[in-house]
Amino acid sequence: GEERGRPVYSFCMCPGGQIMCTSVQTDELCVNGMSFSRRQSKWANSALVAQVDLSETFMQQYTDAALAAPHQNPALAGLLFQRAMEQEACRRGGGDLKCPVQRVTDFLEGVASVDGPDFPSSSYRLGVTPTSLHDLYPPPITHAISEALREFDRRLPGFLTDQALLHGVETRTSSAVRVSRDRDSFLCEGVPGLYPCGEGAGYAGGIVSAAVDGLKVAAALIASLQVAPLRSTSQALDATQPMTVV
Repeated sequence: GEERGRPVYSFCMCPGGQIMCTSVQTDELCVNGMSFSRRQSKWANSALVAQVDLSETFMQQYTDAALAAPHQNPALAGLLFQRAMEQEACRRGGGDLKCPVQRVTDFLEGVASVDGPDFPSSSYRLGVTPTSLHDLYPPPITHAISEALREFDRRLPGFLTDQALLHGVETRTSSAVRVSRDRDSFLCEGVPGLYPCGEGAGYAGGIVSAAVDGLKVAAALIASLQVAPLRSTSQALDATQPMTVV
């Protein structure tokens, strides 16, 4: 789905899946999904991802905070936004890295979910807390996700159900900070021999897109060396100057 130019998409569909805690701080909650090799759990899970741009009005407060001490760098605004969302998710979960959850139908109606005998189970093993997620993100993000969910249901009837749970939050589908690089050479700006690449450098949002970015960087690297198609690894090593790909 796409709302006024904001891409929204599902990501990392895991049949027979498991939702995992990927937090590195006890007061910041981040989740991710996976499947065990046999894919035998009774759940399936995937992320719903909405694009965020630093130029948006709701990001101004994070840009201002990034400009202040100790950061003094607006490039860190995305990281501060990510941290704020994870801290709020942790608060709504009630601590101990419990995950806040909301029925998809409640999310669309803008009402908090409440526990009960028929409340859907979750694969998240640290426990879940029924609550509201529709007012966790800035309104433009919630609106975009809501419109995308309705579009998914239009294309896949039955996608929207009160037995589906939204878990918050997955905020690390790609890096919140992008390492600047030249558009043509792919070299890092100001650091000779460094090729920022893939998810960690902020140029991909998944396995396939990271692989494609790696191919583009490799092609640029080969072109910079002005060598014919490589016949051996030793030739490649002999031909290169000191360099790093990250």
